[in-house]
Amino acid sequence: MKQHLLIFLILLLASCAQKRGSAGFDAPAIKISINPLDSQTVFIEDIADSVYAVSLKTTKDFFVTHVTNFFATDSLIIIADRSQSAVLIFDQQGIPKTSIHQQGNQPGQYASMTDVIYDEQLHQVEILDLSQNKIFRYDISGKLIDVLEIIGSRYFGLTFAKSKGMYVSEIVNNNKEMTRLRVYKEKETMVTYHSQQLSFFPLIRELDVAYPHQFDNYRDSVFYFPLLDDKIYSITLNAAVPVYQVEAPKENLITDDIKAITTIRDHFAYWKKMEAANIIYDNNSLFITDRWVSFRYDFQSRISPRNVFFSKKTGKVLQLTEYNSRKDTSFRSRNRILGKAGDYFVMKVPSPAPPKPGQEKNSAPQEPIHLMFFRLKEF
Repeated sequence: MKQHLLIFLILLLASCAQKRGSAGFDAPAIKISINPLDSQTVFIEDIADSVYAVSLKTTKDFFVTHVTNFFATDSLIIIADRSQSAVLIFDQQGIPKTSIHQQGNQPGQYASMTDVIYDEQLHQVEILDLSQNKIFRYDISGKLIDVLEIIGSRYFGLTFAKSKGMYVSEIVNNNKEMTRLRVYKEKETMVTYHSQQLSFFPLIRELDVAYPHQFDNYRDSVFYFPLLDDKIYSITLNAAVPVYQVEAPKENLITDDIKAITTIRDHFAYWKKMEAANIIYDNNSLFITDRWVSFRYDFQSRISPRNVFFSKKTGKVLQLTEYNSRKDTSFRSRNRILGKAGDYFVMKVPSPAPPKPGQEKNSAPQEPIHLMFFRLKEF
């Protein structure tokens, strides 16, 4: 009897240890150390070992007014332009291929374009129409594949991401439950509520501040960099696990007193408060590749946002506010990263040859979009 009891206790302790090992002792988040005062202007030739440009060709019927969402593959450039409620698809040379513009009130048409994602596994464009609580799927030829109905859509957010059969949305507008994320599962032609994760704090409860790229997909996983947070999370069906920890001087991090503010009701008051507090705010993009973690944030002024590149290999950080060029002294860019394509980051840049005073403007209805693809050197 004593032997049986001893064996039972050993098995029980082993089981508890195994559970602690799998859930209780998660690997610590990788540190990304930054100092907002250390920002700089760089020459693109000094930080990149490969740079090439693509200009998107336009016609009177096929042009980009505003880049709302951007995706790049080995063969395609995909741009969502919410001002036109359209998705425009180009080849890698910038030649127009097809457009998705199925806005309307008929069956199979979206009434509005809330957000857009590109599913690299399925090679499909997905358009969220929150007014109809639906997600419309198209192939890259512009053909409608299917329409998913969102069940429990009351708190489905304005931005979303997906990984395989999991959908994640960020809830920002009038969120009474103080929860940042809602997780849904795909089931046949429906997307059904599964769980909710992470918490808001009072400061941003009533604000509808949302950015199109606080989510990123990397190796079949969804990563998320929440507003006014110092952690980058990996999202699963049942958890939000901190993978990276952004470290900065204590005086530049948000305090509990600021988090507890409930009197800010508009964006201008929010930005003014953040700038006066001298803290890091509006972390508004995230891109993860095999070699890099990149994000962008504001500090002191929205005029000079900081662009961060963290090397997974060396643990070092490059932080900058402006890109210049040694080859073209007129080139200056403070633009954000739009997307990634393998080892390359993609950024919208000024025209390489802007028209001179008195010179006729381009006959196209809109200014062409110029893109710069660059691959960073290891540092």
